[in-house]
Amino acid sequence: MILPRTHLSVALAAVAILAASECSLLASAQANVSFSNYVTMPDGVRLAAEVYLPPGATRDAPLPVLLQLTRYWRAQEDPHTGAAIPSLSSLDRFFLQNGYALVVADVRGTGASFGFRTTEYGEQEVRDGYAVVDWIVNQPWSDGSVGAYGTSYTGTTAEMVTAVNHPTIKAVIPGWSDWDGYTSPVRPYGMLASGFIRTWGSYVGWQDDNNTGQLGASVRRVDGDDDGALLAAAVAEHANNPDVYEVATWAEYRDSDFEGIKFFDMGPTMWLDEIEQSQVPMLVLVSWLDAGTIDGTIQRLTRLTNAQKVLIMASGHGGGGHASPFVVGSDPVAPEPSADEQFAMRLAFFDHYLRGVDNDVLDWPNVRYFTMGEEAFHEADTWPPAASSPRRWFMAADGALDLEPGSDGTDSYTVDFGVTTGSTNRWTTQMGGPVRDLDNRGAMDARMLTYTTAPLEHDLEVTGAPVVMLEVSSDHADGAFFVYLEDVDPAGRSRYVTEGGLRAVHRRPYEPKHLGEPLHSFRQDDALPLVPGEMTELEFRMWPTSVLFRKGHRIRVAIAGADADTFDRLPAEGTPTITLHRGRSGSSILLPVIERE
Repeated sequence: MILPRTHLSVALAAVAILAASECSLLASAQANVSFSNYVTMPDGVRLAAEVYLPPGATRDAPLPVLLQLTRYWRAQEDPHTGAAIPSLSSLDRFFLQNGYALVVADVRGTGASFGFRTTEYGEQEVRDGYAVVDWIVNQPWSDGSVGAYGTSYTGTTAEMVTAVNHPTIKAVIPGWSDWDGYTSPVRPYGMLASGFIRTWGSYVGWQDDNNTGQLGASVRRVDGDDDGALLAAAVAEHANNPDVYEVATWAEYRDSDFEGIKFFDMGPTMWLDEIEQSQVPMLVLVSWLDAGTIDGTIQRLTRLTNAQKVLIMASGHGGGGHASPFVVGSDPVAPEPSADEQFAMRLAFFDHYLRGVDNDVLDWPNVRYFTMGEEAFHEADTWPPAASSPRRWFMAADGALDLEPGSDGTDSYTVDFGVTTGSTNRWTTQMGGPVRDLDNRGAMDARMLTYTTAPLEHDLEVTGAPVVMLEVSSDHADGAFFVYLEDVDPAGRSRYVTEGGLRAVHRRPYEPKHLGEPLHSFRQDDALPLVPGEMTELEFRMWPTSVLFRKGHRIRVAIAGADADTFDRLPAEGTPTITLHRGRSGSSILLPVIERE
C-alpha cells in the first residue's frame, strides 16, 4: 500500500492497531522460542548471544534477523533460583510477533561475554560486530538478511555495526543514540556532567561485576553452563574494565590520554568513512530535549550520504513520554507520535529493506520534526529547512533583546551556583527518566542575567541551531557559561526551549565550521585561560530546536554560570563576577527563523 506522505501518521496508526491485535492473538496462543550460544571472535574471545524466534517458529525455518549489541545484559535470571527473568522490551516482542528473529548479544567485557573493555564503543567492540553478523547468517534460522536497532547504547551500536561493512546488513534504526561521547553526554560544553556519568558509571560497573546485591538479578547464563562456571570466568575477566566515572573525571580534554583511552577512540565519529561506505539505510529517532543526541542526528544527516529518514520528537530519552514544556509540567503526558506509531514506523522500515515489501517508506519525508509551542509536526527534505534564514537579536540596556544593537554598555552578573534546570532535564533523561518541570522558569530567571524582547507582532518559528555570541570579561581565569532560550507568554510565564554553553577555556574557534556554525576542538593544546578583567568573545551553538513563538509572546535569553544538579561547579573555588558587553559590537543571539504569515 502506497499512500501520500500527508497520510503517513494515519497509515502508521492503522498498521500499529492491526499489528497490535495480531500480536495479542499470537501471544495468547504461543510463546517465543529462545536459546543462547557463545559466539567465538577471531581472537578467541567468546560473546554471549541470546536468540529469540517468533511464536511457532522452528530452528530450521529461515527468517530475517534483527540484532542488538548491548552492554546492559542481553537477558537476566534470578540469582537464587536461576529462573529466567523476562528481559524483552515491548518493541522486541513486537518485532518477534511480526515474524522477525532477534539476536541480543552482550558486547565484549560485559554480561556473560568474555574479554574486557578498553573504552565504551571501542574499536574492538565494533569489529566484533562483523563476526557476530557472520555467525548469524550461517544459522539455519537466518535467511541471510540482517537489521540492527536499539535505543541509547544499543542505538549507537546499531549505527556502528554498519562500519564493518558486512554485506548482509540491510538497514539499521538508531534511536536516541550517542554521536560524540565527549560533547554528549560526558562533557557537554567541555564541563563534566557528573549528575549523569557518575550514576551511569556505577550502574554499568555493577553490571560488569554481576553485582546481584545492587541489581537484584544476575545476567543469564548461556545454555549448558549449568553450574555457572563459564559465567564466573567471564565476569572475572571484566575486572580489567576501566572505571567509567574515574576515566570521565580524569579525561578533561577530548585528547586526554588515560592509559591509552581517548575520546577520539570511541563512537561513530571514529567510523564516518566506513559508515558512509556501507551505504546502509537508516531510520533515526531522536528528540529535541534528549541530552545532545539531536546534534548527533543533524551531524549524521548533513555529513553522511546514507539514505536517512529522521523523526525528531519532543520526548524524553527513548520516546516514552512527551517533553515539550508547552504541554508537560510535573505530570506525565503521552508522546507524539504514540508508542504504537513509533513501533509501526520501525516495522515498515525493516519490512521494506529486509523483506522487500513494497510500502511507502521511500516516500517518507527525509525529516519529520515536531515544533514545540505549535505542538505540530512539519516535514523537510533538506536541513536546515529551505525556508530557514538567520536573524540576529542584540542584548541591550535594561534587559532588552532587540533587533537593533543599541548603545554600548555593560551588565554585571555574579554567578549564582544554585541555578539549575532541575533533576528532570535533558541530561537526566539519559538514565530513562522523564523531562519535566521546565514550564515555569520565572524563579530561576530571577537568578540569572536575562534579556527579553517586546511582545511579538507576528508568530515566529525558530528551527535549527541558535548561535550565541557573548562579549564578556571575568575576574576569574575560567568559568562556565550557560545560555537558555525561553518563551515568555503574555502572563509572564517563561518556558525552557533549548540551551547551549561553553567552558571559557575552550573558547578558541575551531575550523572548518560545519553548516556555518562555530565549533570548538576541546583539545588540551587549544585551551585558552581567560585573562581576568580582559574582554573576550565566546561564540557557540545551542542545541538545535524547533519552536513557534506565538504573537504576543516574548523571546528570552537567560545567562548563568552554573547548572547545579547536572554539572560540576566551575571554577571549583571562588565566585566569578562576569561583565557582559552590549552594543554595536556586543553580545547577541542568531536565531534560525522561518517566517509565518
